[in-house]
Amino acid sequence: MFGPQEQVTVRELMTENPETVPAGATVADVHEWLDDRGYTAAPVEREEPPYMFVDRETLADALPDAGDEAVYKHAERINLGHLLSPDLGFEGLLEELEARPFYFVGWHGEVAGIITRSDLNRPAAHAFLYTRVGELEMRLRDLLAAESSWEGTLSTLPVDGGPETEYDAVVEEYEAHADADLQLREIDYTTFWHLQKAVEADPEALERLPFDDGEAAFEALDAVRELRNHVAHYGNVVHNMDAEYLSSGRTIHDLHEVYGDVIATLDALQAWGEGERAAD
Repeated sequence: MFGPQEQVTVRELMTENPETVPAGATVADVHEWLDDRGYTAAPVEREEPPYMFVDRETLADALPDAGDEAVYKHAERINLGHLLSPDLGFEGLLEELEARPFYFVGWHGEVAGIITRSDLNRPAAHAFLYTRVGELEMRLRDLLAAESSWEGTLSTLPVDGGPETEYDAVVEEYEAHADADLQLREIDYTTFWHLQKAVEADPEALERLPFDDGEAAFEALDAVRELRNHVAHYGNVVHNMDAEYLSSGRTIHDLHEVYGDVIATLDALQAWGEGERAAD
């Protein structure tokens, strides 16, 4: 179900054949054009190299004193530092976009695309992240079923206005599906929050995971759960395009950290699973 075929690259997320701006247009007009379209940057029209670009932030700084100047005077040459391979994977893309807010994609001497932080909110990125988190959730249930007393942990958590405990709620859901063609395990009816609580409370499960203690595990998995809910309902995975750590909403830095925890946890769970199969 899961494997290396479940990938997304720059090619699936970039905007192909980006719109260009006339070299002779004014700074004010191009800034307004970028702002109206929500564009971060755009190439400047040229028939041959060297290719150049302008970005909204630079033009905003130039507006007070140079609004009537030709925009090419404020353009920057596209160099290797502004380019990404179309085959760069998601983890590498997050690292690059944390360093700068946009890149161009080119081959055969042409600018063929542009990719920005906002492109991380495209459906292809949602599908990829949902698959990764879904795999983590599945493997985490396998670990807890084998290595923990998750039932005891959930039995200590009361539920308001319903079954006596969280474990009772799981059992109730399990029994409600007793006539289904595919009878799953009790643990398959737990929520992600249930898994967080079980990991937090169980030292044996924690030993298999890349966290220092139960509190760190709960906090990291809570951020994963929040990301899971956003991608499941097509909410933005990057809320604030600023990279500053104190910005409100999930930034590219935050997403990079959460995705790092997803991959580290998956690696640990996969290593545990391989060990279990080898022992059988």
